[in-house]
Amino acid sequence: MRSNIMTGIWLLIFIAIYDISDAASINDRCPMPSKLKYNYDFNWKSKSHEWENTKATPGFLQLVLSWTPTFCESLSLSSQNKEFQCRNSKYFGLVVHGLWPQTSRATSVRSHPRNCRDEKQLDPAFVKRYYCMMPDEDLIQSQWEKHGTCYFKTANDYYGTIETLYNSLNIPDIASMKNVTQTNVRNAFLTLNPKLPASSIQVSTNYEKRLKEIKICYDLKQQYVRCSS
Repeated sequence: MRSNIMTGIWLLIFIAIYDISDAASINDRCPMPSKLKYNYDFNWKSKSHEWENTKATPGFLQLVLSWTPTFCESLSLSSQNKEFQCRNSKYFGLVVHGLWPQTSRATSVRSHPRNCRDEKQLDPAFVKRYYCMMPDEDLIQSQWEKHGTCYFKTANDYYGTIETLYNSLNIPDIASMKNVTQTNVRNAFLTLNPKLPASSIQVSTNYEKRLKEIKICYDLKQQYVRCSS
């Protein structure tokens, strides 16, 4: 009897240690800034290029992934040096740009929902929770306010959904591809994700034909759906 009890105790200790080490490995999978910016709140009204659309009805969701090398190359050298993601680019390949509620049959980019609610600055601990997936506090805050508020009730709902969708994808090793073209990247995703329909993924490049973004579309129940053109 005593032997069984001791065995059970050691098993619980082992599980506890395993869980802690597993959590640590998740948190340590990318570098973290020593501290976040003091102010990373987002105010769309202060941005000349921003607008508000609270009347559009979301018809589907678009998970947008950004290729770090191309993003960083689009910045000036001084800007690259200021971006944590770019200074540590070897740790960040394909990261999440955001999850965008989109309206069906949009006539322009302004047809989609945008900046639906003003929200307070997210807690630093919350931001760090998702930093490896979206390595910038300004990005995490702005995507929640610009896009998340147009369909999700809370930031927890929004980022929990992003994490679920992102983790459900098998991401190809783009950095090791010899020829990173739209077709090759798209085919790599389709091969690694057999349930992903060809109509549910869009791959875009910049003017130099370098990989820029990958968009994957879901219905409001988070099932793959055809991306609108």
